[in-house]
Amino acid sequence: MKARQNPLAKLEAFIQRIVENPFAWLFPSRLEPIEIARKLEHALEDNTLLQGEGRRIGPNVYDIYLSIKDHQELSPGQTSLIRDWQNRLIEFARQRHYTLKTVPIIRLHSDTSLRTGMVRIETELVDQNGEGGLMATQALSAEQLAQIRNQLAQQQSPAPGVMNSSPNQPIAPPAPRRGQSNPNYPAYTGGSNPNNFAPPDGAAGMPPMATPPMPQAWLVIRLPQAGQQTYNIEKPIVNIGRQLSNDIIVEDKRVSRYHAQIKFQPDGQFAIFDLGSTNGITINNTPHMRHHILRNGDRFTIGSYDFYFERR
Repeated sequence: MKARQNPLAKLEAFIQRIVENPFAWLFPSRLEPIEIARKLEHALEDNTLLQGEGRRIGPNVYDIYLSIKDHQELSPGQTSLIRDWQNRLIEFARQRHYTLKTVPIIRLHSDTSLRTGMVRIETELVDQNGEGGLMATQALSAEQLAQIRNQLAQQQSPAPGVMNSSPNQPIAPPAPRRGQSNPNYPAYTGGSNPNNFAPPDGAAGMPPMATPPMPQAWLVIRLPQAGQQTYNIEKPIVNIGRQLSNDIIVEDKRVSRYHAQIKFQPDGQFAIFDLGSTNGITINNTPHMRHHILRNGDRFTIGSYDFYFERR
């Protein structure tokens, strides 16, 4: 369930946005992890729920939204950063006598609507013992749930300020469903994982091709009423869609949760695949395309976002 802010906290957050946002807009600067840590503490304090005997329970899920640039700068070290932020939240909760039901779950997301230096944090209080509550959370996949529960199960003792609870058995992700095959490109097999691609017919048993080093490539993203941003392609698979766990989140109701995927191919080319979306992708002014080898200067549109592909 969503942690509810009290009216005073909402007013303080509104005043803070009025003061901070113009400076972030006019003087964008490098976002430091300590700033995010302080905002996480504010998010914990502002979203506690009062329960019986005066006990306050804090949210245990924190989704941090950053600009594309800030997200790419922080992502390489996010494992260490998240661990530090978790410890800081636990200590903060202990000092203020708040209760956390589990070790805080912290996730980083890129948001194309945010400019450099800006941060948005959304919190949620999830009941670890209720599978339905966890799985109903939009950004929690079965794989993430299994990972979280395994981490909790491996702890020898509960973290300070965290209530004792026995995690349930991890839930295996749903088995992929093979889609219609096409000899020219992989078919999306469905399921909760957007990386479920079946190999082309006849490819089973063939030795894998050696993949060349990835060249420098990037996307210039033009947003509706928000200028443009640059996303550097630094990994072989980039997911695009409305779901919070995508690499690039497109906030448009016409866009599917997992809409498209850019994949670096063994032949050294980048290809874009439609993931079974309703509206498809418009590529170089051709609508409803399902697959395309991206070349320097190609333009494609997903929802109300325009993407320009460049590579060296």
